[in-house]
This record gives sequence, structure tokens and C-alpha cells, in this order.
Amino acid sequence: GLSPCSRLTSLPLQASLSQMRCVVLALSFAAASAFVPPATLRVERSAVSASDVSMMAGKASKPKPLSPGSNYPTTSNIQTQKSGFGNFLQKFQKADGKSKYGMPIFLPNGNINPAYLAAERKEMASQRMTNVKAEAAKTKKMKAAGTFELGDYIAKKIGNVGSGKEYYQSGR
Repeated sequence: GLSPCSRLTSLPLQASLSQMRCVVLALSFAAASAFVPPATLRVERSAVSASDVSMMAGKASKPKPLSPGSNYPTTSNIQTQKSGFGNFLQKFQKADGKSKYGMPIFLPNGNINPAYLAAERKEMASQRMTNVKAEAAKTKKMKAAGTFELGDYIAKKIGNVGSGKEYYQSGR
């Protein structure tokens, strides 16, 4: 279990061979470390800025969503569905100064303002009521048009599919 560098014997030929192995081993490590890439790479920046590119374009129109060079399109509230339902996510507000409810978010002692929490709950309740009323109106409109139930949809889009009510009541 000893390494070749530490196995020195009394014979001069074997001693010189083991020393030679140590030198060759050290040189191979030195040569291998010379080919290791650097830890940090320098990144060259372009001399043209983004503002120069937009000035050269001529017209200042918005890029199409998901086109090259455009950012990913966002919505005002990504957690709310088209119908209005979803997680309540209010707009960003700074902690200092007044909130959108006209009162500070935090009290001078560092606690959250209970009046702010009450106003926030009131807004969430009103949003919930608005969503429920809109959904009820949508459902009522669909029932009046005969598109609310799946059977109505199938009868209108596909047509008669199998035996209907008359078949089962006829006793055949």
C-alpha cells in the first residue's frame, strides 16, 4: 500500500527509478492543470444599446407577444381567471406612506394596521360578490339560450344521438 514516491530502497538503481516516477507524476499533474479552463469567463458586451436599436427601427410600435426580442406578455393579475374567480392578489403597495385604502399599512409600533386588514377583507368580499353575480347572470343567459346543460349542447351541435325520451316511454 505505499506510493511509488515513498518506496525508496537501498539499491541506487531502484532509488533513481522511484525518484523518476515522482518527477513524471508531478510533471503530468502540472501539464494537466495547464489545460483547465479559467474559473471566470470574460463576457464581451455589444457596443449598441437597446435604446439605439429601437431608435434605428423607425416606428415605435409594440412588438408582437412572444416574438424575438419581446418580453413574455403579462396580465394585470395572473392569478385571476377570465371570469374573475381565482386567488385574490392585490396590486403592489409600498409599506411606507398611505395605502390605496387611505390609511397606513403598518402602525408606528410595527404591527399591521387592523383597519387596513378590515378594508382589505371588505374589498375581497365585494370582489367575491361581483364574481358570483356575474357568474349567475352568465348561467341564466346560457339556460335561456339552451346551452347550459351538456344534453342541450349535444342536441344543438351534434343532433339526435340514440334513443330519446319517446323511446323509453313507449315501452318497446
